[in-house]
Amino acid sequence: MLKPFTTERLAIRQLQIRDAPELARISDLPAVSQWMAFMEGDFPLEKAQALIASQNDTREYFFAVRLPDGTLIGAMGVIDHPDGTIEVGYWFGVDYQGKGYASEALRATLDQIAADPLLASRGGNKNCSQTHAKLERTRNSPLSGLIAPLPF
Repeated sequence: MLKPFTTERLAIRQLQIRDAPELARISDLPAVSQWMAFMEGDFPLEKAQALIASQNDTREYFFAVRLPDGTLIGAMGVIDHPDGTIEVGYWFGVDYQGKGYASEALRATLDQIAADPLLASRGGNKNCSQTHAKLERTRNSPLSGLIAPLPF
């Protein structure tokens, strides 16, 4: 498990069950949930609670991304797959997209887990593609190559 960490504008720590109402509030909108395959079109409180409860100490971690005032603006997920690959996903509330928060949180999370990923996104997700392009330009170490569309 990663310890809580901060960036210039964000505080990032593991999601806890008490975060579920805020997580559902920012996630249960088509503009957010359409890009997250596991949300299956919606993300009410029950799904937020189930996601948070599904975390375990060895393979899956989900993180709250908050502003300094405590406002939950997004979430990060890190999955350590048995084959040694690490999957990092993220989503942000509509009001917090396009402000550089995703790039900042993703860069810091990758630094924390010392990962050099292959970046992938769902086709048509312009914000995600822009975040990946920004990350490639600003990350100290070169990324492992391609920006690949996911097949779903």
